[in-house]
Formats: sequence, structure tokens, C-alpha cells
Amino acid sequence: MGLPPAGHRRRRTAPPHRRAPDVRPSPRTSDVPGPPPWLWLCLILFAIQVPGPIGRAVGAGRELGEIDGTQHGLLTTTLLGLVQLLPLLFLSAAVLALLAPRARCRHVERRYGLLPPDHPLVAPPARRRPGVGETPVPYFHEQMAAVLAQHAPGVELRVSTRSRPSARVYPAGVRTARIGVFAPLVHLWHTDPEAARAVLLHELGHVRQGDQHVAGLGSPLVALVRAWPYVLAGLVVVPVVLLFATGDATARPVLAQVVLVLLSVPKVLLLVVAALWSAELAADRRALASCGPDSLVRALRSLGAADHGGLARLHHPPVRLRTRCALRSGEAGTHLLLTLLWPFALLVQLLLTTLGAATAFVLLGARPERVPGHVLALAHSSLTADPAWWATLAVVLLWPLLAGARSGGGRPRLLPSRPHAVAALLPACLLTVGLLPLAPGTADDLYARDRNPAPRVTASARPGAEGARPESCPSASAPPAPAAPTGLPTFGPPPAPAGTAPPAPGAYRTAAVESAEGLSGRAAWARDFGDRLRGARWTLHADGRLTSDAADVPVLRTTAAEGPTRLLGGRRTTRTDVSATTTWTEARLGADGNGSVRLELVRAVTQVLRAVVACRESTAVSRTVMRVTLRLRAE
Repeated sequence: MGLPPAGHRRRRTAPPHRRAPDVRPSPRTSDVPGPPPWLWLCLILFAIQVPGPIGRAVGAGRELGEIDGTQHGLLTTTLLGLVQLLPLLFLSAAVLALLAPRARCRHVERRYGLLPPDHPLVAPPARRRPGVGETPVPYFHEQMAAVLAQHAPGVELRVSTRSRPSARVYPAGVRTARIGVFAPLVHLWHTDPEAARAVLLHELGHVRQGDQHVAGLGSPLVALVRAWPYVLAGLVVVPVVLLFATGDATARPVLAQVVLVLLSVPKVLLLVVAALWSAELAADRRALASCGPDSLVRALRSLGAADHGGLARLHHPPVRLRTRCALRSGEAGTHLLLTLLWPFALLVQLLLTTLGAATAFVLLGARPERVPGHVLALAHSSLTADPAWWATLAVVLLWPLLAGARSGGGRPRLLPSRPHAVAALLPACLLTVGLLPLAPGTADDLYARDRNPAPRVTASARPGAEGARPESCPSASAPPAPAAPTGLPTFGPPPAPAGTAPPAPGAYRTAAVESAEGLSGRAAWARDFGDRLRGARWTLHADGRLTSDAADVPVLRTTAAEGPTRLLGGRRTTRTDVSATTTWTEARLGADGNGSVRLELVRAVTQVLRAVVACRESTAVSRTVMRVTLRLRAE
């Protein structure tokens, strides 16, 4: 679609868009500092805390994927780990975008078709010469450029013929910015110039706050919010359904991890959405100071479909909320709401953490009556451990002084701000609670007696001796390797046919899987393990070792040999930060009377997960046992 051309009118007075606005800035609005730059604080906090979540997300699939032999748990937990990493990838891209604003500018202008106003593809048709006594009306882009030059010299205008959005800001360099204008705003400029002017002033509010480097066109943060519904459906709903359909949906460690992952996702998005909403409402506030609420409200209602339709509702506040804040911009409650938007998001994040911990404890077999005390201890310790609360308190307290220095040309000046003082009470009260000592309460016997770890004492004092005391907090280290399971089947050399020679050293290939039996756990695990051994290559070495190219089989060493039968055994232990998994394999290798080789395997896998939460240690053990018989052929 093309842009509507500007016409000519006989007019002796200045057009409405060139007149001074009728509504002057309200002293009550202009003297009170706006909300702190929560968008920048969000980006800084995530950049500082990126290494920790990456380690936890990568370890999740490696720890829990070994619980079942089907590897469906591995697929599910790997996809859930990717879901945890995805927000961090977008946030890392946002940090990198700060370092290359010109590259982002070129990408944005190519993607949205943004061109200079005098480009032939978007320039309006040439106007005729004005008649005697006629005053030529400037083209719409000349009028818009005049508004930008008046309020923010140096900000450039770019035009696109696309139907949405209406206008967006984006960086052109480290200290320069551009505003992209789209067809809806051009149409509004011809029908309601004052409302369209309010939209431009809103975008200039983003420039004044420096939001163009974090939000706006081409922002990775906005892309994260817009892509999230599709990610949630493809990488969360589908894996969980797969886990219930083909995996072990009753494995408590797997379900506990699923719950924690599902709740960690909205925690990240909640802070991003709160920061984006705060930036939009703060830009509205700057537009109100120049054009008044009526023009802004008309613009919001006229451009609601272009700016707030579809997924834009996630990164732009609802029109009703923005309208309400615009009409009540001078009230203290509105300023308090803008300032508390980010602290409230942090509070909801804490509640989600508490809910996830309670659910995970129950799934891990904790005693229900002990869970509340343990969860409260976790929430209590996380208050002071999370740097976001300390940073929020510091920003709320210092922002009136920083805003005053900025408006005063660098001279320190404290702007009066009762909303900021009231808003500081929320993080201050929560941090005070976090600093108070918490009584041990009922969190000692979280699990049943057979699962509760025995209390430990320091090495310098023996039990019962004077000065003996419990260790303050268990170290967050991996558990020891699990002990070998008891009651496993044992092999004995069967009677061999007369004249049968033992298998000679050399290479063999799995010819057939004769049987696969699950002795502990799901029967499908044994069948899947047998399927993975189909076509596997085996090598019997001269020193008695039997190796395989199958990753599930450790190196097997000969323990006994009698006639044509050889008994072998092997074990392998893998560790992560919070788990230890040991695989035991006993084997019997022998030749039958038909000249083929028969290999019988008994495989047992035990995994121990250890967690230290609020100085309380808990463990969960999973075990699978299976027996598989193979027929091998020499290569």
C-alpha cells in the first residue's frame, strides 16, 4: 500500500500540528521523577547471572536422562533444558546488540522496509505550485521532522509502507537513534495531527530513557516475549506429553525436574515483561508532559490494533491500563504503580520459586507436614541471596537523586518523591525479614526415617563430647558412588557340548537379540536396551577384555573361564554436580554346538540425586535391572 499524499489548503494561520499544545505540563507530573530504568536493571542482572542458569540447565538433561533405559527421559529433559537456556540466549543476544548498534540498524531497516522520507518508494507525489494567497502545507514527513527537531535534535526519521506497527524507535549508533514511522501513523497524522504527535513524543520518551538500545525494533528482548508461546507449545507441551506416553512418568526425580523447569520459565519472562511494560508507561508519561492526556488517549484508541494486537500484548501494556494511567497521571497512586511494577514482579517470582520447591519436595517423597517449614527456610535464604532485591532497593532510593542531577545539568538535586519512598518499603521489609535469624522449626525431618541423612558433627568433636555441634550446612557436592545392588542374578558355567571350542579373540557382531527381560523397572526399558545392541560390534581381546561400540556397555573383564565359557564383569560411574550414576554389567560368553557365540548380560543402573536446599540435604535413588541374551557372529 502507498502512503497518502499531503494536500494543499488555503490557510493563513499555522496548522494545528505547528501550534503550541493547549495543555501545559502539569507541575505535579514534571517535578516527580519517573519510574527507575527497570529495563536496564533487568538486562544487567541477567548478564551477571548467566553462568549459573546455564550450568543448571545443561546438567538437568545429563542427570535425569540416565534414569530410564528408553532414553525418552533423556529427550524430555534435554528439551526442557533447552527451554531453560532459550531465554538466556535471547538475553545474551540483547547484550551483544548493545555492542553493535549499527548492525542492528541495518538489519531493522532491511526487515521492515524503512527508507529515508525522500526515497522514491515512499516519497509523496510532487505538489503543484501554490496559488496567489495560498500557503503550502508541508508534507507529513516534513511536519514529523519538525517535531523531532524541536524536541530531540539529531533523531532521524524513516518511513515504511507496512501496516503495523505504528511507530518504533531503534538505535542508529551508540549515541544516535532513529524513529520508524509506518502507515497507520501516517494516516493518523492526516486525520488527527495532535494524536499522531503524541505518538512521536512517546517514542522520543524512549530515546530520552535510552530504551532504543534494549527495546524497540530488532530488540532480542521483544523477540523473546513474542516467540515464547510457540516455544512453550513446541518444547514444553510436546516433551511432557511424550514423557507420559512413552517414558517413565512416575519417576519422581523426573517429575520434580519437570515442575521446576516449567516454573522457571515464567519467572524469567515475568521480569522481562514487567521491565518492558514499565518502559512503555514511562514513555507515555514523558509524552503527557508535552501534549496532555487527551491526545495520547486518542492515539492509544486509534492505534490499538496496530500496536497492541496479537502477541504485542505481551510487550506492550493493555490499552485500558495505559489509558487509565494517562488520565490519572497526576495522582500519587499512578506514580506508585509505575515504580512498584518491577518489585511486584520480583515478589511473584519468589512466590513461584516457593511453589515449585514445595511441589518438588512432595514429588521426592518428603513428609507433607514438614514441607512448609522447609519451603519457608528456602524462601528466607533466597531473599538475601538474590542480588535483584538489593539492586532494586538501591535503585529505588537513589533514583530521585539521579533523576534530579540529570534534569539539573549534572548538579546534585533531590527531587521530592513520596511514591519512591513508599515503594522502597517493599524490598526493604523483605530484606529485613531475610536478615532475621530463622528458627530451625520443623525442617529437620523432611523425609522419612529411612531416607533422612544422619546428622553430622565436626571433625574436631566427637558425639557426646563437650563442644560437639552439628555442621552448619552440608557442602553442595556430588553424592558418593552408589553401592552395588544385592540379589542380582549370577552366572554359572553351563554344561558345554563335547568338543566345543571357546570363542577365539577377535571381532564379533550382534546377529540377533534372543531375549530381553526387565527384572526391575519397566519391561520396555529392557527391550529398548536390546534394540540399541542390535548390530553392535564386540571385540574380545587377547587379555580377556570384551569391549563394545555401544555406549551403554562398560569395559568387561574376564573373571573366570572354564571350558568354552567365560565369565566377565565391569562397572562405570559418571558424576555431575548433584548426581552419581553407576552401571554394573555381568556377562557370560560361550560357544554353542552350532558354531555361534552366545552372550548373556545382566545390567543394573543405580542413580543417586543429592540436593542441598536451605542447608538441608535430601537424596533420591533410582534403579533399573535387566537381562539380555544376544547371539554373536564372527566378522
